[in-house]
Amino acid sequence: MIESALAALGLPTPGLYLTIGAAGSGKTRIATAFPRIWRLSLDDCRERVADDPGLQDSTPAAVAVFDTVLTCRLARRLPTLVDATNTEFAIRARLVERAHQHRLPAVAIVARTALEDCQTRQDARPANRQVPAQTVARQHAGVPTGEQLLAEGFDQVHAAADLDLLHLLLARSVAAGFDPLAEVRATFGPDLARVFAFDPDSPDSVGAFAVAGRQLTVRWSDHGEVFDHHWQARLEGETCEACGSAVWVKVTDAADLLAVYNGQPPEELFCDRCDVPDWYAA
Repeated sequence: MIESALAALGLPTPGLYLTIGAAGSGKTRIATAFPRIWRLSLDDCRERVADDPGLQDSTPAAVAVFDTVLTCRLARRLPTLVDATNTEFAIRARLVERAHQHRLPAVAIVARTALEDCQTRQDARPANRQVPAQTVARQHAGVPTGEQLLAEGFDQVHAAADLDLLHLLLARSVAAGFDPLAEVRATFGPDLARVFAFDPDSPDSVGAFAVAGRQLTVRWSDHGEVFDHHWQARLEGETCEACGSAVWVKVTDAADLLAVYNGQPPEELFCDRCDVPDWYAA
């Protein structure tokens, strides 16, 4: 579906796609319309090598990672999007040359955002991610015209505002299909979701987070009023003193899960059999 959605926008695939625009022009939001695995940015590479996307002294190492990944993807003729300002001619020229060396079209996607908006967006960023105002102004002035980009060798040039990138993002989301772990991911985070699986033999949305032989069992409670639907975790090794049944506790985030795992439940425990609300029994 991604290929047909790109074709509907007039974009070739595979290809090397370059965002072009000043810092704060919305390039990363544009890039998000494309599959995550296609996207390359120095911020991501800085985070990979230094745990901080804004740590500028890690840039040389980040550039090395960026270049290696780009080289490997181009060699395999895989579609790749370079999420960067790309307002310097020498950088664009090298990227166009590399695309053509691998028989891939070079496509420019230009974000022509007002300088004032670019500057305003900088103010909302963390201090180590803010670009100096004079640099933003220089980048903004350096955004070339469509004619200039074609003369540089780009095979296609598009103004981002002229592309229906929201449609592309929606089409990708539809193609991804239903995500059975969406609620798990939203509540407990992506890493916990990666080690979670529902029990296929349970009719009650029971599942477990499991790593290397250890696990924490949870279930989704959708009984009673809609406003009180929630996750519950079972306190391992504990049973109801009255009837011997498993006991559970409401959990709302990863901190609650950790407390349960450590035997320090965040709320009062309850038993399905003898301490169950009327709405649950119904």
